[in-house]
Amino acid sequence: MKKDKSLKILFLYPNLNMSALVPYAISILSAVLKKNGFRNIDLFDTTFYEPLGESKDERGVRLGQVKPFDFKERNVVTKNTDMYEDFFMKVGQMEPDLIAASIVEDTYPIFLKFMDVIKDKKIPTIVGGPFPTNAPEIVSSSHSIDFICRGDGEGAMLDLCNALDQGREPTKIPNLIIKKNGAVIEQNPVRKAQDLNELPIQDLTIFDPNSLFRPMMGAVYRFAPLEPQRGCPYLCTFCNSPESNTLYKDGGAGNFLRDRTIKNLHEEIDHLIKNFGIEYFFMVTDTFLAMSNKRFDEFCEMYSNFKLPFFMNTRPETITEYRAKKLKEINCHRVNIGVEHGNEKFRSEVIKRNCSNDVIIRAFEMMHDAGISTALNNIIGYPDETRELVFDTIELSRKIKSDGINAYIFSPYKGTQLRNLCEQKGYVDSKTLAHIYTKDSILTMPTLSVEEIRGLSNSFVFYARLPKTLWADIGIAEKDTEEGQAKHRELLRLYQSEYLPKP
Repeated sequence: MKKDKSLKILFLYPNLNMSALVPYAISILSAVLKKNGFRNIDLFDTTFYEPLGESKDERGVRLGQVKPFDFKERNVVTKNTDMYEDFFMKVGQMEPDLIAASIVEDTYPIFLKFMDVIKDKKIPTIVGGPFPTNAPEIVSSSHSIDFICRGDGEGAMLDLCNALDQGREPTKIPNLIIKKNGAVIEQNPVRKAQDLNELPIQDLTIFDPNSLFRPMMGAVYRFAPLEPQRGCPYLCTFCNSPESNTLYKDGGAGNFLRDRTIKNLHEEIDHLIKNFGIEYFFMVTDTFLAMSNKRFDEFCEMYSNFKLPFFMNTRPETITEYRAKKLKEINCHRVNIGVEHGNEKFRSEVIKRNCSNDVIIRAFEMMHDAGISTALNNIIGYPDETRELVFDTIELSRKIKSDGINAYIFSPYKGTQLRNLCEQKGYVDSKTLAHIYTKDSILTMPTLSVEEIRGLSNSFVFYARLPKTLWADIGIAEKDTEEGQAKHRELLRLYQSEYLPKP
């Protein structure tokens, strides 16, 4: 029997504002390490601390994007202690040999604040995720970070932990940028893309049971993420997935886009239901229906053994009448459909999405006819977008049958084509970080002001769903004034009582 390894690893999940489900990256990394003899693993999760300001879901309710819900129905409560003090105490009690975090652009500054709290302890740190992958030059400049993972983290994390556990100098580890005394000493190549079927079942035991609960359509369920696929075949200019494809292709590491077998998925689903009482699944893929009809049929046949509700993200052109009917049969509960813009020319030339408005409208109709709830996802505030172009998106949204509607403010993420364009045009400084679920644009451009983008985002659902006879009132609600705020509250009450789809 192999002896358990002594290295102590503390994962940090700086998830403020309750903005996401449990992170699959942490659950799978924990599983990989435990499978290989590492038992001293713990997590500091900020999800259910009192949010700094308005939470993502609270904002969604205020803007008419999310149905009102109550965590108390599942006995979920937030923590009111100081999370930085709690983290300091956690580190003091555990005395970890390594701190690891999967971060995005939003959470990077928060991660640094946590590291500042324990800077005197000199604990090695590793970060991975989309932001370190796409902006290693920024992340590597921090004195709080010792190892940066680009791309898949499973193999790199295991190799690093084995080296530290054995007292070896961690060098020549593929996927890792390695620092010493604050300076980069190695930038290693990308390893072969991880075979997803060789990974163990994700480890949900590392999370507080509260973390599994998330709202959906006004109710609160015990959720778990599933990763049927990693990567995306599409080339949207606002997304950093194309950069990952390029990283692996240019590095000779294979195709970043890959699938798990249906049998492998079946085993994990069965395990999570039996051992964690999972009630709802989220498909952790950029575009779930980007699959062949053969694989789709195989998935539906497998999932018919469970029929737990699940939701996913996809694109309009991946939806057919046949697929909509089959998804209903296996209890697909919710589909988030990315439209992103209502002007066909803008959508094609700027976003690189070649899909007609007719195809988009029809996709929603097919889901509606099948009895599947949909959310219409839009983005406003793109570089050089005008108010007229935003209203093209509004007009298309008015033609679409959807249960939910979102208008996110454009975030110019590092590693995307549009981020590069924004920097070239001087709309954003190269050092400025982007944020998801933001209430404000970080772009300074001549066509739309920050205030105008904020007002249009806050009032988008009213323009898209309420009668045009109320558009003058909605224009007032756009303004961040006492009168505008009062008008917004009035319109929200009207929308929630008469226009928000009932459960």
